[in-house]
Amino acid sequence: MRIIWFFVAMMASVSAWAEPIGITSRAWVLIDQASGRELAAHQADLPLAPASLTQLMTAYVLLDDIKKNKLSLGEMVTVPEAATQADGARVFLKAGDQVSVDTLLQAMLLQSASDATLALAMASDGNEAAFVGRMNSMAKRLGMHKTHFMNATGLTEPGHESSARDMALLGRALVRDFPSRQTFFNQKELAIKGITYYNGNRLLWRDSTVTGLKVGRTVQAGYCMAAAGQRGNQRRIAVVLGARSDAQRTQEALKLLNYGFENFESMRLYRAQQPVKVAALYRGARASVSMGFEQDFYLLTPRGSSSRVKAEVISEQPIVAPINRGQRMGTLSLTLDGKSLGNFPLLALHDVGVAGILGRGWDSIRLFFGQ
Repeated sequence: MRIIWFFVAMMASVSAWAEPIGITSRAWVLIDQASGRELAAHQADLPLAPASLTQLMTAYVLLDDIKKNKLSLGEMVTVPEAATQADGARVFLKAGDQVSVDTLLQAMLLQSASDATLALAMASDGNEAAFVGRMNSMAKRLGMHKTHFMNATGLTEPGHESSARDMALLGRALVRDFPSRQTFFNQKELAIKGITYYNGNRLLWRDSTVTGLKVGRTVQAGYCMAAAGQRGNQRRIAVVLGARSDAQRTQEALKLLNYGFENFESMRLYRAQQPVKVAALYRGARASVSMGFEQDFYLLTPRGSSSRVKAEVISEQPIVAPINRGQRMGTLSLTLDGKSLGNFPLLALHDVGVAGILGRGWDSIRLFFGQ
């Protein structure tokens, strides 16, 4: 099930921060990993060719299969003839070669190898078209509304498009849903058949805080990059589409990451199912009900301001049983320096049935007298 993260709307003082300057790629976006909050963007919903950033979705579908034990990293794949005839980057597989899923994934994500990509897609679903159908279904599930895939490799094809925002959503989902598989996205080099291939993501050498994700290029798409970074407990994702050169996409993705780390901080205020308030309950089988959030609640603020955030719980009184889990019980009101950050619904974290006749009677008396 897709995790839903809560975040607060940025107050006026946040928007007053100067946006990153000197970024001239056709489209770009920067998001906070934890909250999903967008920190800066330009033409983020513009449908564009994503080049081999497409393979991030190929990887998501395959890693999901591995997670569900439908596929294993050690499983050997027989390379089909069709995979060896693919255009684009490759690792020169031959028809009939036996290659592990693990190695094929590395070749796809480090080298953008079309032959490895097609070998994986065909081993998983029998043919590329069926696999691409699953890619598009997954894109819808992740909320990638500007995305439609026509192939698993990212090669130019009419109707094959995505957006900077959608690619950021996908990058965030990969980091969130497969934390133990992140080495696939930050591997610097890979040796296959005596040839050493090097990751085209130059940020992996330039900045030790960069943890992935992928680069791509076609004539139509230009130079593209999805970059993930972590500094301390802060994570950001930057996507650049349509840059004019490798140097440009590298510099602009790093500029976006630096902007995100230097100007904002994300913190978890409450864990999923953590009681934010325990409120007295009338006519219930128990004397109180806990209210909070069903998922982790993250707050994003300008760097250095989180200690000044004030929280107030507002609930209607009296609270009377029965109570159903998930029922709205109150509101969490957040302010920063006296300015509202927003009001967020607090939900009952458990069911509470009705008390017996004696308990109900006693609470009815208390309610009558306002106690």
